[in-house]
Amino acid sequence: MNSEPDGALLGHQLSLWVVLYHEALASRLHVNATEHKVLGIIGRARGVHPAQLVAETGLSDAAITKIVDRLVSLGYVDRARDPSDGRRFTLTVTAVHRQVTAEAMAPMLIGMEHLLQGFDAAELETVGRWLTGTVAVMREATLSLAPDTPQKGR
Repeated sequence: MNSEPDGALLGHQLSLWVVLYHEALASRLHVNATEHKVLGIIGRARGVHPAQLVAETGLSDAAITKIVDRLVSLGYVDRARDPSDGRRFTLTVTAVHRQVTAEAMAPMLIGMEHLLQGFDAAELETVGRWLTGTVAVMREATLSLAPDTPQKGR
């Protein structure tokens, strides 16, 4: 009997549970999947411009405007005039969003912390290399499925 893990099955399960987790998290935040992903982009850096969201998501200006308006109305995003160009806006997630998200994600983050405690430095390096490679492969595979998106070729 083969004691090796079935990589295809594990990949399928990982993909399934990542998608279901993010759907559940979005539901907890009362946002849809696209709004949830836009929140993630805004949350990674202070002062994100709507044009950056258009470029990163491939969504239209109008769609991004609608999403940002909704996220502002929920209290999850602050919109402010860009100090370097008063015609533009910058977007930042709010303390409310950070608090609600931290509370919702706490069980998963604690579980991941416990999981990682069982790995030595070499194992963590290997996992990091695998994840970095997987992200690159998935990004390219995703872009190849949507040839008309602005990200193609970047």
